[in-house]
Amino acid sequence: MENNSSKDQKGLIYYRVSTDEQAQQGASLQTQNEACRTYAKRYGIAVVKAFHDDGVSAKTADRAGLQAMLKYCAEHHKDVDCVIVYKVDRLSRNVNDYTSIMMMLKKLNIELHSTTEAIDQKTPTGVFIGNIMAASAEFDNHVRSVRSKSGMETRFKDGYWQWKAPIGYINTKRGMFEKIVAPDPKRADLITWIFAEYAKGTKSLNEVRVEVNAKGLTTEYGNKVSNQMISKIIRNRFYVGWMEKWNIEVRGIHTPLTDEETFALCQARLGGGSRGDSVSKSRAKEVFPLRNNVLCSFCGRPLTGGFSTGKAGKKYPYYRCYNKDCTTPTRSIAKKKLELQFEDCLRGLSGTHQFVTAFKAVIGDVWEEQYETINTARKQLTDRLDVLEREKKQVIDMMKRGLLEDADFKEAFAEVKDQWNSVHEQLAKTKQETFEIDDAVNHVFDVLEHLDIAWGEAGINEKQTLQCLIFPEKPIYDLEKFETPTLSPILETKTAFHEGRSSLVTPRGIEPRFPG
Repeated sequence: MENNSSKDQKGLIYYRVSTDEQAQQGASLQTQNEACRTYAKRYGIAVVKAFHDDGVSAKTADRAGLQAMLKYCAEHHKDVDCVIVYKVDRLSRNVNDYTSIMMMLKKLNIELHSTTEAIDQKTPTGVFIGNIMAASAEFDNHVRSVRSKSGMETRFKDGYWQWKAPIGYINTKRGMFEKIVAPDPKRADLITWIFAEYAKGTKSLNEVRVEVNAKGLTTEYGNKVSNQMISKIIRNRFYVGWMEKWNIEVRGIHTPLTDEETFALCQARLGGGSRGDSVSKSRAKEVFPLRNNVLCSFCGRPLTGGFSTGKAGKKYPYYRCYNKDCTTPTRSIAKKKLELQFEDCLRGLSGTHQFVTAFKAVIGDVWEEQYETINTARKQLTDRLDVLEREKKQVIDMMKRGLLEDADFKEAFAEVKDQWNSVHEQLAKTKQETFEIDDAVNHVFDVLEHLDIAWGEAGINEKQTLQCLIFPEKPIYDLEKFETPTLSPILETKTAFHEGRSSLVTPRGIEPRFPG
C-alpha cells in the first residue's frame, strides 16, 4: 500500500505462525519478522517493539503475543502510530475478532499496515479490502473445518468415537493406527455398578455417590465424583452403546457398560428422558441466530432466545428481553416475526446493481494501483537480477573469446555470482503472496446484492460473520423495525452513492472511475 509515513513515525510488529505452517515450512517467524522490518525501514517507521505467537492458530484472539501487543497499544498509544503485519490473516482469521481489533486500533488512532496487501484504513475501499482479507481467511478456515468434519462424520457414522472418552472408558488403539474407545480397567466396573444400584430403587443419587466414592471411583484428576457427575453419567446413552453428535445418533462399536433395561429404569427414577427439555447453548445458537446480536431499543440490552410452552404443551420459539427493569411493552417477540423483519432490513440495505458495478470497478483499480506500489522493491530486485544475469553471460563470453585470463575470469565471475546470490536472497525475503482479489470481490458483491437471501440461506457461522460485516455495532430493534445507526464502510458508501454524495461513478468503457 502507498505509505506517506514520516521519519518520526513509530510502529509495532506482530507476526505469527501456526503449527501446520511450521510443519510445512511456510512463512516462518523469521521471514515475517524480516519482511516487516524491511517494510518499516522502507517507509521510515521506527520499530518500537515486536510481538509474535509461535505455533498458535488465528481462529481465536486469545493469543499471548497478540494480547500483549494490544495491551501495549492501549498503554502506549501516544507513542505508537501503526502496527505492521506480514498479512492480515497473521493478525486474525476470524472476522469478528478482526473487526474488534480494528475498532480498538482506530479508537487509539493507530493504523494497520500489511507488507503484502493493499489495505488502507483511511478510506472505505481500503477498510473493505481489509475486511475481505479477514473474511477470506475465515472462509478458508470454514472450508478446512467442513472437510475435517466430513471425514470425522464418516468415521462417526461407522461407530467410532473420536473425542475424549467419558469416565469409565479410555482412548486407545486397536492395532497400529485404529483409534478406539475401550472400557477403563480401573473404572468401568464401578460405572456398571452405579447403573445397577440406582436402578434397584433402594438408594438415592447421593447414597450411590457416597458408596461409589468409597469404592474408589475418581475423576481423571483424582477428585471424588459429585452428584452432578453421577446424574450426568446416568443420563448418558453412551453407556448403553449409543453415540450422539451433530444431532446424529448412531450405534457405536464400543462395549456398553450397562443394558437398555437398566438404563430405562434409571431414567424413570430421574423423572425424565435422557436429554431433558432444556435447550443447550450450542442448539440455542443454531435456533436463534440473532441471539445476543440485536439490542432492545428500550433498555439497550441484547435480546436472547428461548422457548415458551403453550397450553397444549407445544413449545414456541421467542426472542426476549430479559431485563426486568426494561420499559418495553412486550418482552417476547416471536422468532419468525423478528427474523422476517431483520430480512426486510437487509433487503433495504442490499446494494443495487449500479452501485455494485461501480464499487467493484473502483476496488479493482485501487487494488492494482496499490499492489503495484507494494511490489516496487521486488520489481527493482528482479530488474537487478536481469542485469547481473547479463553480466554473468558477458563474463563467460569474454572467457570463451580469450579476452580474460583464467584468474581474472574466476575473480570476475565470483563477484557477479556473489551479487546475484545476495539479490536473490533479498528477493526471496520479499516474496509476495498472490491474492485472487477478483474472485473475493465477486463473491462478496454477489452477497451484497442480495443480503436478505444470503443471510436466510447461510449456516449459523456464516450468518454471524455476515452480521458482523454489515453491522460494526449491534443493530437496535424497537418492536417494529431495526435501527442501524452504524453500518459497515461499504454500506455507508452505498447510501452516499444513492444520495449523490459519493465519488463513485458507474464505469463507462475505459474512462476513469473517479471524477476529476
